[in-house]
Amino acid sequence: MAEINTSIEGVRTALTEALGRLRKANTDYFELLEKGLGSSPLPIANQAKEFTGFMQRNVSATFDLGDKLIQAKDVQDTLKLQAEFFQEQMRALTDQAKTMGESVMKAAGGMFSPKS
Repeated sequence: MAEINTSIEGVRTALTEALGRLRKANTDYFELLEKGLGSSPLPIANQAKEFTGFMQRNVSATFDLGDKLIQAKDVQDTLKLQAEFFQEQMRALTDQAKTMGESVMKAAGGMFSPKS
């Protein structure tokens, strides 16, 4: 039976490899999603693309947090990283909500404008 490396470095290596595979799957997923949205005849396709971009940035930030947590030295370091991540995500979410709100209002305004 193969021996399992349970040292801290072995666990970090395994987690880093798993995170790399998840990043690759995530990239493939978003490429497929963007291709599908690019061929969509729906009038909201541009807003969907914008929303997809936000999702992609948020997921990437989560993967970046995972990278940092794998390298954390202790519990205090972990808590600090999580607090920073939470604060940054709240700022990003606020900015994204504002942008999406503006986009929706612009699209809604276009729906009710008189046609020539």
